Amino acid sequence: MGRLAAALAAAAAVVAAITVVAPVQAAAESVDPGSRMMLVLDSSGSMAEATPSGGTRIDAAKDALREVIGGLPEDQEVGLRVYGAEVFSQNDPGACTDSQLIVEPGTGNRDQLTSALDGYEPYGETPIGYALQEAGKDLGTEGPRTIVLVSDGEPTCAPDPCTVATELAGDGVDVRIDVVGLDVDQTARDKLRCIAENGHGTYYDAEDADDLVRSLDVSTTRASRPFDLTGTPVQGTATPDDAPTITTGQYLDTMPLNDGLWYRVERTPPNSTIHVGVAHQSDDIGNSGSWAWIRLYVNPDEAECASASTFPLGNLGYTAANTWSPDPEGECNTADVIYVHVDDSGPQPFTGEPVEIAVYEEPPLADPSGRDLVAAPEQPAWTPLDVEDPVADVVPGTSISNSPVVSDGTYAFDINAGETQVVAIPLDWGQNVQVQLDGIVPDETSLGVGPTIQISGPVREAGSVDFYGSAPDDWTDLLWGTIAGGSPFRVGAQSLTLGYLNRTEISNDASIPGLRYVQVSYPDAGDPMEYTLTLKTNGTAGEGAPEYADVDGLTPPGADSALVDGSGGGSAEDEPSDDATPGDEETEDQALTGDGSGGDASGLPWMPIGLGAAGLLALGGAGWLARRNRATSDGSE
Repeated sequence: MGRLAAALAAAAAVVAAITVVAPVQAAAESVDPGSRMMLVLDSSGSMAEATPSGGTRIDAAKDALREVIGGLPEDQEVGLRVYGAEVFSQNDPGACTDSQLIVEPGTGNRDQLTSALDGYEPYGETPIGYALQEAGKDLGTEGPRTIVLVSDGEPTCAPDPCTVATELAGDGVDVRIDVVGLDVDQTARDKLRCIAENGHGTYYDAEDADDLVRSLDVSTTRASRPFDLTGTPVQGTATPDDAPTITTGQYLDTMPLNDGLWYRVERTPPNSTIHVGVAHQSDDIGNSGSWAWIRLYVNPDEAECASASTFPLGNLGYTAANTWSPDPEGECNTADVIYVHVDDSGPQPFTGEPVEIAVYEEPPLADPSGRDLVAAPEQPAWTPLDVEDPVADVVPGTSISNSPVVSDGTYAFDINAGETQVVAIPLDWGQNVQVQLDGIVPDETSLGVGPTIQISGPVREAGSVDFYGSAPDDWTDLLWGTIAGGSPFRVGAQSLTLGYLNRTEISNDASIPGLRYVQVSYPDAGDPMEYTLTLKTNGTAGEGAPEYADVDGLTPPGADSALVDGSGGGSAEDEPSDDATPGDEETEDQALTGDGSGGDASGLPWMPIGLGAAGLLALGGAGWLARRNRATSDGSE
């Protein structure tokens, strides 16, 4: 399909994915992450002109909208407004208020939407500003709202749509306006781009119906997904005495003003390894950002079994720790209960903000002494990657929780300012993965930093090669100066090779297999950027794999496993659930399309929390910052 489809689809979905940061509350059902969406269609006289591929502009728009409307999620509220459809000349009364609400925003109106398109033909003027004002009224004043404007030309009436866009998307108002320019010239493009920029949205060029369909498909898929921090709501306590019990799963809490958060994990058999990870937002990067400490205890009054701190690379801080130690008789390996303490520190505490906690209980080794374990793998070296013909029909996720699973190869994506996109790739014992991003910096901008790549693991662990001072020569330098528009752009990342005994090293974050999440983040500035992502898995799958004991209720880590999900196992109760299991995996079709349920297999509440326009995983250009050492699993710092 062409660029027109890609434009419209991307426009509608990105906007609708916006959610509001809110305190975590228990809910009876999953929160719908989508927003109300209004499609605004140009029916002015110029839409009768032919597109470069044949057929009229209005027919191209109608065909694209019919196809896209048919594929919208059932719970996505969508409405339709047209303008320029009834009054012929600007000299006629009402020409500059010629806009009609055809279908009110709703969920059960798909047939009504598609049939309504048949009744409109190119006719009048182009009162874009007035149509936007009315679309804002159509959507109301509550919750995230999306306007997707399709137009082929310049506005011919007051008010100025750029001014209207500014008013609609003013500070504190959760409205986004995306604009698709259908076969437009440069003058019209500049005006339509102004509307998108002032409306906190994105401008897309489109040439024909195929372009339009692809863009809207991508966009509406993104719109139906939850945002970045997700999990079962839980309320940690200020002291360990009354801490809630959590089991394998994914949880969401709110960071308090003082004392941090306490939880307890009940070990199933002796010598199982308790892995706990955290993720949180940060207002700044590295040494200027927010940090979270995670500490694991047998006795909260004594030394911890393990500790680690986050080091935010952009708007996300993340880390993981585990209880394993080389002594199979040690309390950290055998205690019935492990206490977890999470608190914030650093220059910018994130009091009142959400924090995600991931828990995974790894089965014990068949021989707890570990005599048969192979040595920790050496750090892998970067090898050049060949960019292949890209796959173009994979829709990236907005977060770890909804990322599609891909395999080695090259994939074509486009990313908006402030957006994070995520894909997952299986990784087994003895393997590492290389990722390379290639693109062209958009013509309309220059950047001090460009898109960045980060690789994380299933329990929010890091475990990537540090390329500071040793990046390949063909990578773009993100540290100094600006990157001119039109310049080629290349960056990359590589995971550490997975090995069981990595947990005895500072690289303990690469000690279990499972899905690795490749997160591409784009700064909150500039025009959309098209790019390719090339992934290559190295090493022999299964090399160095340990032998696990067979324990009911515990699942060994596997290459294609997420290990945790939003069900959160035992929820927020003091007793764990009898049927708690490690993360249920999506079907293959869901993985490829991202069409997950947005909840969990047990029906437990799963709360998504949006982290603002900058994108949760926006990593800035901060890979070069000096990282604070993570603690090893023996508790040393």
